[in-house]
Amino acid sequence: MKKLLFIPIMSLVLMILPSCEQNTSSDIFYYDETGCSDVWWQDTPSGDTLTPQIYEDWVTSYLENKNIKVVSFQVIYPSTVVLSCRACHCKTGDILQVEVEVKSGNKRKMRRIGFYQ
Repeated sequence: MKKLLFIPIMSLVLMILPSCEQNTSSDIFYYDETGCSDVWWQDTPSGDTLTPQIYEDWVTSYLENKNIKVVSFQVIYPSTVVLSCRACHCKTGDILQVEVEVKSGNKRKMRRIGFYQ
């Protein structure tokens, strides 16, 4: 009798398990780059040649250390923006576009860092 109940119960469990998987979605955030006061540059060695890949690695690493998974990263270089301020805190005109997984608290974390939607 126990063997007869085992098969239908296991079948039911196997049908329910896939529905427990969480669907992950993502959101796109933007960040106005500054001359040198962005938080992910605080521990970088000075004098490094900055390539797009190094830039992406530093930002991604910083966000992932905050438990924010980065899905995609892009730097937008608007051609119409001309800024004359050269101070560290001034905006460069470049915009980071980061797509991150949406989890509880991630939007709040991203806003605290300076990202916006």
